[in-house]
Amino acid sequence: MKVLKTQLGDIKGNVGDQVVQYLGLKYAHLKDQLSAPELVDSNYSTDVVDATEYGPRAPAADMCTFEQGVLIQQEISSVPTPQTPPMSGTECLNLNVTVPVLETGTKKDRKLPVMVFIHGGGLIMGSSHWLQYDPKRLVRESVKMGKPAIVVNFNYRLGLLGNLTSSELRDKGYPGNNSLRDQRCAFQWVRRYIGDFGGDADHVTAFGESAGAACVLHHLSAKEPLFGRAISMSGTPLMLKPLPKSATEPAYETIIKAFGLEDLSAEERVKRLVSITPEDLIAKTPMEARLLPFIDGDIIPSAITFKDLTTNAQQLQEKVPGYLWCKELMIGDCQHDGTVCYFMGLANRKQNIGSSFHVSLTTNLSPDSATAILAAYNITPATPDDAALTSILSLANDLLYYIPAKRFACSFPGKTYYYNFDVLNPWEGAFKGCATHLLDAAFLFGNYEEWLGEGERSVVVEMMRGFLGFANGEVLWGNEGVKRFVVDGGREGDVDEAGGSRRDILCRFEEDGVLDLDELRGAWDLFMAGM
Repeated sequence: MKVLKTQLGDIKGNVGDQVVQYLGLKYAHLKDQLSAPELVDSNYSTDVVDATEYGPRAPAADMCTFEQGVLIQQEISSVPTPQTPPMSGTECLNLNVTVPVLETGTKKDRKLPVMVFIHGGGLIMGSSHWLQYDPKRLVRESVKMGKPAIVVNFNYRLGLLGNLTSSELRDKGYPGNNSLRDQRCAFQWVRRYIGDFGGDADHVTAFGESAGAACVLHHLSAKEPLFGRAISMSGTPLMLKPLPKSATEPAYETIIKAFGLEDLSAEERVKRLVSITPEDLIAKTPMEARLLPFIDGDIIPSAITFKDLTTNAQQLQEKVPGYLWCKELMIGDCQHDGTVCYFMGLANRKQNIGSSFHVSLTTNLSPDSATAILAAYNITPATPDDAALTSILSLANDLLYYIPAKRFACSFPGKTYYYNFDVLNPWEGAFKGCATHLLDAAFLFGNYEEWLGEGERSVVVEMMRGFLGFANGEVLWGNEGVKRFVVDGGREGDVDEAGGSRRDILCRFEEDGVLDLDELRGAWDLFMAGM
């Protein structure tokens, strides 16, 4: 145990594995479970604060085993699993600070760079206690390479509590976009208090994966500087599109019906919503309710489009103020990120999926565009189910992950690094032999080393050192700033200018005037909605 004196009080943390971890530190207060967060600004306690156990998690189904065993395709079984923290709608806004233990004689007067991680999970699942993203090994590696760094990870509200909104709620003083508001508050806590833990508030790197990566880029819409460097791992606002205000009303109506609140007054409905138990939130929230961030003119002033990312720099910087205060960007994708769509409903629609996709695309896209895309990806009504599904997932990969990552990389005015993760998943599962979604994050934190071969472990170290080097302000990956993570030279195939074996056919269609990427993105949403 170690007791640290801070402006928030004396805090007791865990010492072990060459790090000190301060767990479950509250970063914001909530008046109720739907209210906007308020930054902690006073002492936690007059006594020593026990920060040796994880704090309460946000109400959500506990999908840790699902993410490990099904999405990543390997459970972490050799390390004792921490006891799952209780859920709380009002006490879940807490964070963990992992600090390196520096060797005797090491200069300790220099403040350390800080990396702040936003977990993914589609804004409906995830928690800061999940083993796959425990930052201890990443922090240990920072000491090995002589570039010690602090890592912070945190909980934020998910699902209904994170993203339910409506005019009725807003009229009652609930502005919505709680997931992003909570995250912004966590960054504000880091800027104010991380110096007490040895961190440098002026050298903060935000990094996230999947939905967490999209949130990192969403925060560039803030006028207030939140971090100096950003890392987006397989997720952008073009992948996780915010809803227009009008689209939030149907989701609200769905929730009201699901919880049997139709006949209550507006005041009574809100009163019930702020008092729903975590267990009822999980049991009764329907999956079809679109609980996503929305364009509120504040947290998300407007939606970013493909077209925006090819407009002139001044217009884009006016729309995304963070392009001025965030100085460096690292952004990347996995070679087969699109495989995650299989688990987002396509697995249950596999039968005759070629035919249904053909009908959906030709209905919701111009004839020339639909014909070109269907031909390029070899999808016809008669295409066998397995082949059609593989092609549709390839299209998802290019449209939702690869092209958005390249567009953000090309549009960012500061120093930019791009990576492509092309390490094949070695574990049994639906997508063994593919560079699957989330696999880059699983490698980065190093908690799967026991189940990896020598070549794969070398990629773990390579990733850690690249990301830590970025947080330390190093110049990476040569003049082009491009990196392809592979094992033993990777596979044969065409390598494009981004360093990955990839199709750029959609971009070429756009250049030739055959296709509008924003229209295709809309058509994809309609297909995923079953239309």
